[in-house]
Amino acid sequence: MALNNTAPIFIGGLMRSGTTLARAMLAQHSAIASGLETHWFDIDWPAQQARGGEPLREYLHRIGDFFAVGADAVDAHMAAADSAAAYLDLFMGAITRASGKRRWAEKTTGNIRHLDAILAYWPRAMIIHVVRDPRDIFASFRRSKKYGGITDFANLWCDYLGDVARFKSALPLDESNYLELHYEALVRDPVGEMQGVIRFLGEDWEDAVGRFDGKADEHDRVLGLTGHSSTTLEQIAHPLSQSRVGLGQSSINDAEMAVARTVAAERGLGELFARIEREAR
Repeated sequence: MALNNTAPIFIGGLMRSGTTLARAMLAQHSAIASGLETHWFDIDWPAQQARGGEPLREYLHRIGDFFAVGADAVDAHMAAADSAAAYLDLFMGAITRASGKRRWAEKTTGNIRHLDAILAYWPRAMIIHVVRDPRDIFASFRRSKKYGGITDFANLWCDYLGDVARFKSALPLDESNYLELHYEALVRDPVGEMQGVIRFLGEDWEDAVGRFDGKADEHDRVLGLTGHSSTTLEQIAHPLSQSRVGLGQSSINDAEMAVARTVAAERGLGELFARIEREAR
């Protein structure tokens, strides 16, 4: 059970879906602390290893640097925790208190694939699942030269969205603790969409949450810590604009999308794929 259980917020979605934008806008609320994704579920606590086998202490020190948490504090939290979830709870709780805020949000894209672990440890957790037009996601993948071709993309989409579909049947997920946020709607009507998010979270509305002017300082800080940039990092440095929508219309053809729809249908997710495509328009 969480040591600092104040209804934490977990944001997730397939990579390139807009989770970083949603997190950055939400973190502008005076009650909500958030920042760099932690990939907490990829940590092997017994082996003291992080993603890719990196020594856990080195990884957590690096994450701590982003949040301006010193190595001594990181080590103290490690000593007090017996799992990755326990560490995250202690770490984010300390960040929340230090920032004068009341609750925290953790954004890692794969959170939606670990909703069982989230609700087991944080029963009061609130889930925000960001979805986006599959065509635009694939276009973003192609632009970044990652994740292979259309069949690879479609299977990855099914891996993520399929897990959510299964969790909806197996877990206590309903409108009280799970919200699907559409990226296109957020870009077109940031105030209206974020008002819905804030209502879902049970917080008071603040105008700052409904606009996004870019986070160049965050871009530079992440670049300094990781040593590399990305299209996601580049976008977070710039204000919200309508150019973020429709990326795939000129670069992903109908034949490719037909392949993606076929893969989704074969994996039992054809209706879900079609609904998200439809609602993105």
